[in-house]
Amino acid sequence: MKQRDLNANELEDLQQSLLKWFKEHQRKLPWRENYEPYQVWISEIMLQQTQVKTMLPFYRRWMEALPGIREVAEADEELLIKLWEGLGYYRRVRNIRKTAEMICNEYGGQFPEQVAELLKLPGIGRYTAGAIASIAFNQPAPILDGNVTRVLCRVRKIEDPPQLGDVGKELWRLAEAWIPKEEARNFNQALMELGATVCLPSSPNCLLCPIRQHCLAFELGKVEAIPASKPGKVPRQRYRACAVIRCNNKMLFSKRLENSLLEGLWEFPSVESDTKKKLKGTLEEHLERNYGIKVTLGKEIHQLEHRYTNFKTRVGFYPAALEVAGKETKETISWVEIPKIEDLALPRPYRRFMEWFLEQSSE
Repeated sequence: MKQRDLNANELEDLQQSLLKWFKEHQRKLPWRENYEPYQVWISEIMLQQTQVKTMLPFYRRWMEALPGIREVAEADEELLIKLWEGLGYYRRVRNIRKTAEMICNEYGGQFPEQVAELLKLPGIGRYTAGAIASIAFNQPAPILDGNVTRVLCRVRKIEDPPQLGDVGKELWRLAEAWIPKEEARNFNQALMELGATVCLPSSPNCLLCPIRQHCLAFELGKVEAIPASKPGKVPRQRYRACAVIRCNNKMLFSKRLENSLLEGLWEFPSVESDTKKKLKGTLEEHLERNYGIKVTLGKEIHQLEHRYTNFKTRVGFYPAALEVAGKETKETISWVEIPKIEDLALPRPYRRFMEWFLEQSSE
């Protein structure tokens, strides 16, 4: 059942209590030093599905290499992907490049301030547009990420799953209605900070919450039950077979060119299927047909499992006896000296395998 809205006095008290708490307890984060739009944008893209403590080293590395938006627009794609390695969701870094080029070419190198203009940029949706507009420019634009959703649901005792259409609309309405017009930057950050540090998914620190007097879930003892979770789908199981081909002090890598999450990254030549059956034979055929490389694959020497949003992949690594080397094309398949593999942008499973492989080789 929909609760009544906060009255004007209640809303002002909530706003002021939250702003006062944020002023005293906000974390020191690099993009909060001057709220430069470029830094805010990169931080928001990196923070999607990633916690602050995890993303900070990536953020610092990125800013050291690419301190401004023009550097991004002019950067080599290999460098961008390498800097992004470990964050996953590689479409995001390609959209970053497109957005940087668009801002430099069409906006004179300056970020637009309004949500409507921000939404025209590649990879920027409603949440990110609102975050940039409010945090970088103090525009009264609403934001709704997982942390804000949790706070709003608990304060107003919204018990249905937030993913439901009507619930989502109501949450966006509240997120906009609660913003104090002159304090959008701090208020939106305070909501996110509260959700990230106090109003946690489990074991929330309600006694430290500055707005618990307005929280219906706290009043009714329902905090941990809200928001409700929508039943998740069982992730699909996929299988990938990788050929570990070594010749002298080099190993063979291929580059993902198809339109996929890992497009542009280097990996061992591989094939993927919904079943593990006959995968080795398929990989041998793939190498000969596409690259002119003839190998005999041995027994699996290592296995890893990697989870994505909607599926999980079991990755098997097979040593290969090289019979015919085929032709090297630097853009799609290349022999790489083992000490230089560190410079390649590799998906996480392949990086983990290389760490294991080099450790085994040194014993």
